[in-house]
Amino acid sequence: PQHKINMTKHPKCLICPCLCLFLSEQRKKYSNSNVIMQETSQYHVQHLSTFIMDKSESIATVDDAIKKLKLLDSKDKIWTQEMLLQVTDKSIKLLDSETKEELEIFPLATVHHCQTLLNQTRYPSILLLVCQDSEQHKPDIHFFYCDEVEAEMVHADIDSALGDNTCGKKMRPQTLKMNQEKMKHHRESIIPASEPRSPGPGVKGRVAATDMKGQILNCALDDIEIFVARLHKVAEAFAQLNQRNRSKKNKKRGPAEGMLTLRAKPPSEGEFIDCLQKLKLSFNLLAKLKKHIQNPSAAELVHFLFGPLELILQSCGSPELPRVVISPHLSRDAVDFLRGHLTPKEMTIFELLGDCWTRPRADWPKDQCAPLYVPKFRNGWEPPVELFRSSPWETESAGAPKKGTSCVYFLAGHVFFFRSFSTSPASRKYAKIRYHFVARNANELSVLQDEVLEVLEDDKQWWKLRNRSGQAGYVPYNILDVVKLEDPHAFIDPPYSPGAPYSPSYRGQSPSSSLGHSQQMDKVNDELLMLITGNKIQQPARNFKVVRQSAVPLTFDSNLAEVTNWLNAKGFSKPTVERLGILTGAQLFSLNKDNLKAVCGDEGSRVYSQITVQKSQLEKSRGDSELQEILIKQQEKIAST
Repeated sequence: PQHKINMTKHPKCLICPCLCLFLSEQRKKYSNSNVIMQETSQYHVQHLSTFIMDKSESIATVDDAIKKLKLLDSKDKIWTQEMLLQVTDKSIKLLDSETKEELEIFPLATVHHCQTLLNQTRYPSILLLVCQDSEQHKPDIHFFYCDEVEAEMVHADIDSALGDNTCGKKMRPQTLKMNQEKMKHHRESIIPASEPRSPGPGVKGRVAATDMKGQILNCALDDIEIFVARLHKVAEAFAQLNQRNRSKKNKKRGPAEGMLTLRAKPPSEGEFIDCLQKLKLSFNLLAKLKKHIQNPSAAELVHFLFGPLELILQSCGSPELPRVVISPHLSRDAVDFLRGHLTPKEMTIFELLGDCWTRPRADWPKDQCAPLYVPKFRNGWEPPVELFRSSPWETESAGAPKKGTSCVYFLAGHVFFFRSFSTSPASRKYAKIRYHFVARNANELSVLQDEVLEVLEDDKQWWKLRNRSGQAGYVPYNILDVVKLEDPHAFIDPPYSPGAPYSPSYRGQSPSSSLGHSQQMDKVNDELLMLITGNKIQQPARNFKVVRQSAVPLTFDSNLAEVTNWLNAKGFSKPTVERLGILTGAQLFSLNKDNLKAVCGDEGSRVYSQITVQKSQLEKSRGDSELQEILIKQQEKIAST
């Protein structure tokens, strides 16, 4: 269970300033979610989990499923998903609580068992349904937390509907009338209880204080915890969907897949940014309150918060999105506090996040500082703006503006990254690439066909271009066409330029495999480079036999353990293995030489060389298989003629 962090000056418990408003909103939500109209009743529930009754999974009975739910609850492995449960005289439906989209429909004939589970987990009022249609070989057992009405009410409703459906009785109208009276009384007299919270994998405590900064920290930690729980829920649901899809013979949506699809929906980019901003705010507050909190201390809470931060990095697929979240700045005290307490692994993560995290506000030119950051909390509480306006991360003095450096602008709550250069928008020139080109040295730039880049130099046979990721290099002038920026048909993707925002998008199918658009483009460039290099460059003939050592594989799909094994197999030092062993294969491949040298020191160059060789081998293998496939198709075409 959660434990509070004691404040030496403020031992009293926190009371939310907006309690009355909160209760009013809760009652309004209750009225909208829990209704009975004629023969249709609707209840707000939270889906806890769904198990398949399968002996191979040690679930042969309903009691086995209950034991598994209790086990997951004891390990904090239950993540809720709110939805609406509708009961009619013909079926039970589950609806998305926001869009009202139908997720599942269980005809009453497919509902074989219904019961309640009371006060046996942290969720005191649970409804259990066992459902199986004619196409299912094994039944599903669904668990729902009835958070706004009693589980017995929903159970009585469903039980009466099942009885009327099988026996032809008319018991349900009387049951609905009783439930309606209970709901009316509940709405008028009861104070809605707060949702039970699990401690979450990343946050182990709360600051209990009437001090305003302690209240803000409490709210930020709550929101971070909720976001992390959602990421875990998404990952679990995605894994379950994949498992069900592998066992299916057809592509038709099966039972329970509507609920799992809703649970597997990843957070939006804006939600990722919001959580990252609250992480930065928490670091600032912990540095500010470090002398006043204990059990756990501010330093211990920092270690806890790096769990969510690492999970977010893994969910994004690369550090690109966190790197551009500049608001709020970190204070110098916060940066010094972090550097003085982070473990080597945490320091690696911190350094990978770049200047927006490692550079305090005082080190930013005044014209590049972010505007005032005022968080919006899920509980609706709005702290005084003046408290943020006077905070050190908003007031520390900034230096004079520098030419040709980064700056950040904000629009509709999102962060966009620009670079400021001396050239005006009207004088800029852009080029569209006709053919693929692979760089052969550090001065050249790999480009893709139809890619649009900014022209930096155009007075020679080799033009210097900059791509949308900010990388610059030389490209032969005869493989490009000059295009005008205002021509809408000239651009497939917006070029990297001072006038166009760089905003990485979260478009992945799962939290563990999603890459931002910029990261995908970088990966495509890498793949193109290795593919063409592997196919076109002829190695000199060798008259000696090379005895290859058994190598530990490293691919874009490698997990943390496989990356660690690969680093160890290559003989890298223990600090390097510890710092890079927290990355997946895709994340490791995304780092350039400068990133690696910043994290690993002098050994970073050797790591980069080994990564480049490994990429080449991967793409050579892929290229050979693609070439073989083309040749086979060509032979088949010749044979057919």
